[in-house]
Amino acid sequence: SAAAHPHMWVDPESRILLHDVGNPFAIHQEWLFDDFFSTALIQEASLHPDGVEIGLQQEIAEIMTNLQPYDYFNLIKHGSDTLSVALMGDVTAAITENRVRMGFTVAIKDPVDLVSQDLSYAIFDPTYYIEMFHAEGHTIAFEGEAPASCGTWIEQPNPSADAIALSQSATLDDKPDETIGRLFAETIHVKCR
Repeated sequence: SAAAHPHMWVDPESRILLHDVGNPFAIHQEWLFDDFFSTALIQEASLHPDGVEIGLQQEIAEIMTNLQPYDYFNLIKHGSDTLSVALMGDVTAAITENRVRMGFTVAIKDPVDLVSQDLSYAIFDPTYYIEMFHAEGHTIAFEGEAPASCGTWIEQPNPSADAIALSQSATLDDKPDETIGRLFAETIHVKCR
């Protein structure tokens, strides 16, 4: 067994959905699972009597059910306030070059005014079993009309030596630590001032 975290990798993409007035109401995400996890998902899905596509939808539905108590691995902040999220619309699943891609949107339950306070969000597994990073050079886009002053950037994590040592602990699988994932998560910043 592996003696360090992470054990799984996801390449996320995300974009911010805006109301007509330019305020965010949701974040759309596409997760591309690593080769090993994708292979396991596809094998499991292929056992479904109605075919791999239906089986994959069933597997992804189970994943989303398991993610719900963790806000779908999203931490969204408006200023210092943590915002609540809810799943919005359909969840998609597809196989792209032997890797499973899952798409979904989380709605921000609270109203957000980008001009009054900055918005930030992070997509991460609290236990750091899964590592999640946007592709290098990925730009966080807006869908809808953003105020001209709005910009986004991705802040890379800077974990301490102690955090790195903790991530290499063999005991993390037996006793998951739900604080470690945030230490290794990138943060997406949105500023409109």
